[in-house]
Formats: sequence, structure tokens, C-alpha cells
Amino acid sequence: MIVRVSEIPEEGLQIHAPADVAPVFTDEGWSLDRVGLRIERRSGEVMVTGNYRATVRLQCGRCLEGLTTHVGSDVDLRLLPSTGARHEEVELGPDDLELDFYQGDSLDVGGLLRSETFLALPMKPLCRPDCRGLCPACGGNRNVTACACAAGAADPRLAPLEALRRRL
Repeated sequence: MIVRVSEIPEEGLQIHAPADVAPVFTDEGWSLDRVGLRIERRSGEVMVTGNYRATVRLQCGRCLEGLTTHVGSDVDLRLLPSTGARHEEVELGPDDLELDFYQGDSLDVGGLLRSETFLALPMKPLCRPDCRGLCPACGGNRNVTACACAAGAADPRLAPLEALRRRL
């Protein structure tokens, strides 16, 4: 959904249905389940507040099995018009983390929700908290079958750390 900044009414724009945003995700198994956004224009700034919830299909970080999880968060963004000029390195302050830019007179709400969803994804998704992962020797899923592989030898580069652990 592309919103023209100049056409945002004085009272703001409300988005309450995922269908209003059009397809946000192209990945199979990803869907926008709920959205409640308010878009307001203040001078040249655009404020986007609200929340959303999405269903995403990921892979477990330990056993590589597919898993479906729900992500979502509150949205509180301030958007400024892009100047198009590249600047030197600038140190960001705490208030700059909720700052973004829009191009020309258009704001891509679907792209904004896509970015927010990517930021809300877990760093290491797990199919379950006690996932045992894959066997490093045979590659079998330890959650499905017990592995009879012998434990590998310790990495010789870690020998000094092992000696330190024994002393302490």
C-alpha cells in the first residue's frame, strides 16, 4: 500500500485490516494477521504508530526443521522526507532509532511492515527450547532418533582453555 503524504487527512489515516495493506510478504507461509496503524502528517514529518502481528515460516537454528511462529510489535516511527544527499558518518542517538525516511511524496506501508517484521524475528529460532540439534558426525536429527556416533575428539586449539578450567 502506497500512501501519498500530501493526501493524508488532518485527522490522520487509520489502517485496521491486513487486506488494506495488500500483500506485504512474498515468502510462502508468511502472512500479516493483524494490523492497527495510525498515520499522521505533521509539517514534513510523518508519524506512524500502532501495532501488527504476522505469522512467519522459519527453520530451527539447531535441527533445521521448519517451524511456524508469530511475531509482531508496537510501531512508533517518525519519518522524514529523504534529501537524497549522502552524508558523512553520523553517530546515531537514542531518538534516531525510531527515525526513517520516505521518498518523494509516497510512503510504502507494506515495506515499512516488512522491515518491522524482519527486525522482530528471533535471532536464533528454535522449534522447541530443548531442541537437541543435528549430530556433528552423521548429520542426523537428534530429536527424531538417538545417535550412536562416538563423541569427536576435542579441538586441540582449546587445550589451553581446558587446562585453565582444570586449575580453577
